Amino acid sequence: MLYGAGKEFIDASRQLGSFFRPEIIVPVLLMLILSTWLIGSGLSREKLKFKSLAFLKYFGISFVIFAIVAFFSLSSYVVPKNFVTINGLKIPLGKCIDGNVRVIPNEEERKEYCECYVEKITNDPELKAKYQLKLEGDKANDVFKEIQSSPKFLELGIDECLNSVSMKWTDNVAKSMKENWIKELTGTEFETTNNINEYCDCLIDAYREYPMNKIMTDKFLESQEAIGIDEKCTELSRK
Repeated sequence: MLYGAGKEFIDASRQLGSFFRPEIIVPVLLMLILSTWLIGSGLSREKLKFKSLAFLKYFGISFVIFAIVAFFSLSSYVVPKNFVTINGLKIPLGKCIDGNVRVIPNEEERKEYCECYVEKITNDPELKAKYQLKLEGDKANDVFKEIQSSPKFLELGIDECLNSVSMKWTDNVAKSMKENWIKELTGTEFETTNNINEYCDCLIDAYREYPMNKIMTDKFLESQEAIGIDEKCTELSRK
């Protein structure tokens, strides 16, 4: 239980970009308390009480085990791994593979996906030169985020990398998408006429009716379905 909690803490923190988000800390604390209770009940002859030195002792044991697991899990991310040679560059894909675990459950599919989009990026001589250091420095995910806002994104055909991947919706993915949209819309003219929080919630609710593989493609975003969803959410979110 503590092993799973420590590993999940690091995975979730890396996904959300912070170790101190409430949605991470609260479940961890509950797990530590439950583990403390189970350990204490198994080792103590007397009934374990929350407000007791015995409880604090077993909580300390639980926390140390959790911290050790979290430390080694974090260490595994720090050391570059899963090196591949793509277009003459030796690129570690470890962080990319681990960072997409919530969206693409299958590890082999994550590896193929990361290799695919890195190859698409490095096929372009200009982008290859621009991002070589980052790619070789195990920052493929950072590069992908930058590329998404580039005019060249549509030309690269990265959406083709999703064809053989089984992606799935999760609450964290939906939340991350919403946060990105809100960030992009904050301070724009759209915000003066529409409630961007309601607009984003509307988009998420509608998009979740479709397979994630589909909504991640450029073809879908340009489709009548997507345009209809956008028009509907724009209208519903007007102030």
